[in-house]
Amino acid sequence: MIKIKNLTLLPLIIFVGSGCIQKQTTATNNPNNIPIANTYPMPTQPSQPPIISYPTTQPSQPVQPEYIPQRSPYLRGAYASNYKLKQLINNMSSKYRLDKFELNAIFSTVNRDTIALDKYNVYKTRKPSISKATQIGSWDKYRGNFLTSSRINKGVAFWRRNANWLNMAAYKYGVDPAYIVGIIGVETNFGSFTGKHSVLDALTTLALEYKQRSKFFTSELENYIILTKEQRIHPQKIKGSYAGAFGLAQFMPSSFREYAVDLDGDGHINLFNEADAIGSIANYFKNKGKWNPKIPVAMRTYYSKKRFYGLPTGFKTSYSQKYLYGLGMRPSSNFYGYRGPVSLIKLSKYTRDELWWGTPNFRAITRYNPKDYYAMAVHQLGQAIKKAYYGR
Repeated sequence: MIKIKNLTLLPLIIFVGSGCIQKQTTATNNPNNIPIANTYPMPTQPSQPPIISYPTTQPSQPVQPEYIPQRSPYLRGAYASNYKLKQLINNMSSKYRLDKFELNAIFSTVNRDTIALDKYNVYKTRKPSISKATQIGSWDKYRGNFLTSSRINKGVAFWRRNANWLNMAAYKYGVDPAYIVGIIGVETNFGSFTGKHSVLDALTTLALEYKQRSKFFTSELENYIILTKEQRIHPQKIKGSYAGAFGLAQFMPSSFREYAVDLDGDGHINLFNEADAIGSIANYFKNKGKWNPKIPVAMRTYYSKKRFYGLPTGFKTSYSQKYLYGLGMRPSSNFYGYRGPVSLIKLSKYTRDELWWGTPNFRAITRYNPKDYYAMAVHQLGQAIKKAYYGR
């Protein structure tokens, strides 16, 4: 039998929301009412370790009846006749020494998640959309969904409520709290949108029907079944996004098993718990993203022309600062002494292209979601919240 982490997960109480991970609020049309993010990151490492006090753990969740696995010699439900699912059950039974009849009972509860299929356009029911990142003004629209007064205020309240946990995570993992807060703000609007999809339904549907990414979703489904079995939780209990991510941190099952931590020390790991979500994100950044606490994240740079087409851009690019200086770019600050290679990030605004330099820490954010706009939204939201929190 495979060995997995001996983790105990509290029965998960799902935050009631009106959408899932990427649901966005309406952008404001008055930028003067929005605290503007710093054009350069705040220092990522405090000069000396913060004083950490250990608050009492959050109120215990209502005790749920112990999950007692069911068994069935037959596969029923939406995929009762699906050969691929039957093969998957046989493989899991053999590979992980799981009870085949228990797996039959679990997968008999599955309902086909048509919304997940539609979100991924699995059956090509609509025309492929043009990349929004290439459209003039696309950054203005994207930024407006996240850099709102409401979201920033929620972030300040979240920071105040969890200051001790954020300090503890910063000290233990070396990650600036602004980026932990930024991730939770962009992913779920601080718990407002953690998702309403059955994780089991979504992963099973995508594993069986999304041929292009079947291998990925099958692996996540296997991780999910193992996770819930080891934690003695019914697989239908956890709700998340249409992609199968769940909790404030929106971890996929494989990420949970690899990076989720029990920051509050109550003996359980619960990603719907703010402390554990904070610690898990910090651990993810450190070990998955290779976060470096001694360097900044991103810095805006000035360029004389209105639009930029001279070089490839994106978080995967790498240029020396000297080379970019030679092209006429001028950074907006001394970049906290960082002189290493940078990626060149282009943000398309209505009036002009905005150029930024990103460090390896900017790329670390893209390990969460491999998109320039996503990482920049996390950066700017986190810095805007940090500025509002400290009142400067």
